Amino acid sequence: MKAVVCVDGRSNDLTSTNGKVQTSEIYELRSNQEETDSRIVLYLHQAVKWGYKSSVVRTPDTDILMILLYHASRINLSIYLDHGSGKHCTLINVTELSESLGPDYCSTLLGFYVFTGEDCTSAFKGKGKVNPLKKLEKTPKLHKAFRQLGADWMVTDELQEEMESFTCIMYGQARMTSVDTVRVKMMRKMVGADKVLDSKSKVDLERLPPPKVCLIPHVQRANYRVAFYKRADKAIIESPKPHDPGMGWEKTGEEEVLEPVWAIGPILPPSLLRYWLREHTALDKVTDYANNNLSVGEVDGEYEHEDEELEMEEIELEDLFSDDEDDE
Repeated sequence: MKAVVCVDGRSNDLTSTNGKVQTSEIYELRSNQEETDSRIVLYLHQAVKWGYKSSVVRTPDTDILMILLYHASRINLSIYLDHGSGKHCTLINVTELSESLGPDYCSTLLGFYVFTGEDCTSAFKGKGKVNPLKKLEKTPKLHKAFRQLGADWMVTDELQEEMESFTCIMYGQARMTSVDTVRVKMMRKMVGADKVLDSKSKVDLERLPPPKVCLIPHVQRANYRVAFYKRADKAIIESPKPHDPGMGWEKTGEEEVLEPVWAIGPILPPSLLRYWLREHTALDKVTDYANNNLSVGEVDGEYEHEDEELEMEEIELEDLFSDDEDDE
């Protein structure tokens, strides 16, 4: 009997002969990748070297499906994904699905998936993935932009602008390219065309897109994550630190806890903050809001995954995602 045990970036080959277990390290699999999600790609490449023709990956997470779709065309192996749990457990032929979608679109999907929210990137409140994906499918000119995510460690100005354009599309403003302009338009609609914004106005900030000062670091975080996923076939990945400039995270406090950079500048106009200071009695709370640049439009916290119901025979692209937050 043979088994492989992977712990702390090292993999050991365990072989049992006549009741005795022998252990030897598999040096080809020694890796600095922190997540099992991406190291699975290394294991599949090793399986090819050992002569395997097929492999089954068991996971309830959609993250791994997106990573495998991107890499499947470069792995000479029939890859199956045992996806979901309980009654909703389904076997997906990842290799076949990857071939039908094509490598370019699989790359687009990986960028889209991370940008719209996964383990370490925040989601857009109320948007989910299915409706944004439908809008992306109708905008092929932006497919290349999502393929560019993760190609380099730094986000170019052009890529940032294209991600901003798609964010406007997600919020129903396909003719606009500025999220700040979209925010103003949507807020005016909430307040009323002939009314003035005051303390009694019913404005739901969560329904607005994130301001540009929040979207920029969000794109940086998405790019950083996709860059790792695209390099998952490499045992040792040379990369910047997540808290390096332009990566979207920072170390805060005396313990230097790694946290997202939620904004790179003031979120609300100073004139509006002064108005709030005059109108509200809780001055300390408003001042704290301004000083800490708390973001709106992004979800602060982990992105929760739901189990998927997928049929191997007929898979619709939107079935790859489960949405509880779609509001359109």
